[in-house]
Amino acid sequence: MQKHSVGCVLSKLCILCVALILGSSFVCGQGAEQALQSTLPPLPPMPLSPIEKAEKDGSAVRLSLRDLTKMALQNNLDIAIQDTNEGLYRQAIIQSYGPYDPAISLALGVQSQKTPNTNLATKSSLGNFSKMDYANWNFSIQQNVRTGGSLSASYNTNRTDSNVGFLLFSPQYNANTSVSYTQPLRRNFRIDQNRGQIKLANLDLKISDSQFKAKVVDIIASVQGQYWDLVGAIRDYDIKRESMRLAQTTLRDNIRKVEVGTLAAITVTEARATLAQRDGDMILAEEKIYDAENQLLTMISSDRKAGIWGQTIVPTDTPDFQEQQIDLAAAIDTAMKNRPELEQSDMQLQKDVINERVARESRKWQFDVKGTFGTTGVAGPQSYITDPITGQQVILIDPAMVGGIGNAYRLAFTGGFISWGVGFNVQIPLRNRTADAQIAQIQIQKRQEDMKRKNIEQQIQSEIRSGYQKVEASRKLVESARMSRIYAEEQLKGEQKRFENGVSENFRVLQRQSDYSQAQGSELQALISYRKSIIAFQKSEYTLLGSNDFVTATRSSNTVPNLK
Repeated sequence: MQKHSVGCVLSKLCILCVALILGSSFVCGQGAEQALQSTLPPLPPMPLSPIEKAEKDGSAVRLSLRDLTKMALQNNLDIAIQDTNEGLYRQAIIQSYGPYDPAISLALGVQSQKTPNTNLATKSSLGNFSKMDYANWNFSIQQNVRTGGSLSASYNTNRTDSNVGFLLFSPQYNANTSVSYTQPLRRNFRIDQNRGQIKLANLDLKISDSQFKAKVVDIIASVQGQYWDLVGAIRDYDIKRESMRLAQTTLRDNIRKVEVGTLAAITVTEARATLAQRDGDMILAEEKIYDAENQLLTMISSDRKAGIWGQTIVPTDTPDFQEQQIDLAAAIDTAMKNRPELEQSDMQLQKDVINERVARESRKWQFDVKGTFGTTGVAGPQSYITDPITGQQVILIDPAMVGGIGNAYRLAFTGGFISWGVGFNVQIPLRNRTADAQIAQIQIQKRQEDMKRKNIEQQIQSEIRSGYQKVEASRKLVESARMSRIYAEEQLKGEQKRFENGVSENFRVLQRQSDYSQAQGSELQALISYRKSIIAFQKSEYTLLGSNDFVTATRSSNTVPNLK
């Protein structure tokens, strides 16, 4: 018992001595560390980021997300190209009205004919031949009418010289007027090929507008997504630079500790290797900034010589977390009302209906009514004949008809020589396989379009649901990444204290620094991904485009220079 008691006492005394020795060593170590820290050389200056360089030399231009969006809508070449399609389709509408343009015809000509006398009725009064000289100058105009009818009017004049004996006078002047109108009462009454083309051209313009809006939304989504990519690249560079500063601090501290003999020389090599690696990470991060900026400049500048290419974009918006509340059912309803694919499908179905109506018209009976009205005027020199009984000269024509071309014109309007007519034209098609085949093809196209629309609706619903789930997943990742960054920072601080107290190793501190830098980058990427997921969801919902944005975009082609 006594031996056991003595052994216990000796053990306790040994433990106490060891504790006193360690405590004194720790106090001395702390004192040495404090003395060491007070004599450390200053760290080398950190390289300036591209943003800091631009702010220093005055080439920085601070732009918000809305500023960049507006610039893209005004200057983006893809929008300008799409905008010119509207002009093409407007010209197509004008072209569709072409069949209703009036057509004027003028005809001038002379003709001469000389034949031998072979008939007593056409025997000439002089010589053994008959001769006729003919000259005409005619004018006509024709106009199609929007009711499917056609209107034509003509004013014809001619002069005839002849030596034929039975003519009352020579030369003879003739003036004729004529107006004719044909109106379909069954086939082509409500719609015909011309009116169908006008309706189709207007639908093409509406489809072009819908496609233009879709293009604008794509550009807005791309610009905003690229804006956040640039924000992320700039912030990632700062994170890499902070990590490099930690590596520089570790290297400086290790060099001094090796000098005083508290660390092995290998720790300096480890710190230098880590510093070189992080310097390479900074170089790659800087390259990402330039890449993101160049892509953004391509979207917002239409002129390769524009001054903004010599400036550096500095985003003013920050990727702070702002939770987006989403009603999935309401978002699906909104997309179904706004998505351009459904709008274009509806208009394509309307085009099929118009084509079917035109095709069905050709199967109907043709029942047209036609009315004509005209006047005639004739003039020429007075002719006489000697009465064989009395020997007196007898006037052969009415004195009112005696005169030249002017008198013929007057009689055409005042002489009362009127002609008119009304008639009907009926055509009954016994069979029209061409129209039957066209109608059958159009009906198949309508069924196809209906199935395409249902497929589009399913795709939109799936896209909205996927976008919603991605937003929710991104939101959760933001929270997870934030906690990971907090824990990584705490682990780094703890590892540094352990290393300072001599209970950790150098490579563990360096690893904790890398882990903290990666955690910062992961949190940043989570924030950027959340922002971009919201943009993608709004694009799917088709709520990115406002009325002001559309007006701005439609004026974009006016600001685009002619790059030859």
